Amino acid sequence: MVLDVFELSCFVASRLDGCALEARVAMAAQAASGQRALIYVHPYPPLGGQFRNNIVHELSARFDSSVGVSVAFNLRGAGASEGRTSWTGTSEQEDLRSILDMLHHQLLRLHPARHSAADVRSILIQMQARGFLHDDVDIDRLDGIPLPSITSTLLCGYSYGSVISSGIAADEYPGLGVDYAHISFPYSVVWALALQKRGWYLQRIASTVASAALAFAAGPECTGRHIPRTLFIAGTADTFTGMSAYDRWWAQLRSKALEALNVARPELAGSVGEYAVDRALATVRVHNADHGWMRRESEVSDAIEAWWWHEPAPGEGVNDFDAEWAVVPRRYN
Repeated sequence: MVLDVFELSCFVASRLDGCALEARVAMAAQAASGQRALIYVHPYPPLGGQFRNNIVHELSARFDSSVGVSVAFNLRGAGASEGRTSWTGTSEQEDLRSILDMLHHQLLRLHPARHSAADVRSILIQMQARGFLHDDVDIDRLDGIPLPSITSTLLCGYSYGSVISSGIAADEYPGLGVDYAHISFPYSVVWALALQKRGWYLQRIASTVASAALAFAAGPECTGRHIPRTLFIAGTADTFTGMSAYDRWWAQLRSKALEALNVARPELAGSVGEYAVDRALATVRVHNADHGWMRRESEVSDAIEAWWWHEPAPGEGVNDFDAEWAVVPRRYN
């Protein structure tokens, strides 16, 4: 469903140190409860990464009018955000958690050093006039911008941004229903972006996939609980990580997930285990696309739309599909 969208450019505070983070927030008019949300996390700031890039622009244009809330923000040291890039990504994880906290509390609090109380009131008046707030809401009693209830959240990390988003455990925000879309994950150069934390990030991803596979295999035992899914999208001509390296790593993730499942629940081995891993981990290879995705951006949004908006039926393959695909993902042979 396409909704009218209210866009707001603002600054919010990082929960780590109060650092002002530049953000662009898009909200759907009169969004009902149980809405989806997207958070876009950009590439490496010292190399020019910030939210005004081609992938974030494509995803925002494609999805902002179809979800309750979307947030594009600049990590510390990027764009007009304060601070500087850390050596390990730990500070940037706190920046991202600041955005997730906002969704969790259903309240956007603007940075007090960048926005006055009059600024907040003016925004609320505009929102009410355009139907983004009910007429019976007393805006003088609000201390921030109200947001809809979110139950499904996709962290869309691009390059370095996917490293940062991978550091957030889904169970930190169980009510938000966190899933992961890792675009051009810089697997072969994580050591240069996060120094001694490389192993930690890769282990976090492996644990996320393995835990999700076990939960999917359990089936009815997990009814009512969100199980995080992970999607990788990579070009076969990626500038920093060769496709053979991606394939080896993805195969390792699958193998580790199956091994963990077989140890914990040996009665679920075989086709049930394979299906569970398929649900937990999906990979997309886009032929001849490189790390920058120039003039290939729509293939990224196509992949995300087909994966995140598609809930597979029992027994349907959902893993490993090329970009020469139908709208519904299929098992890659």
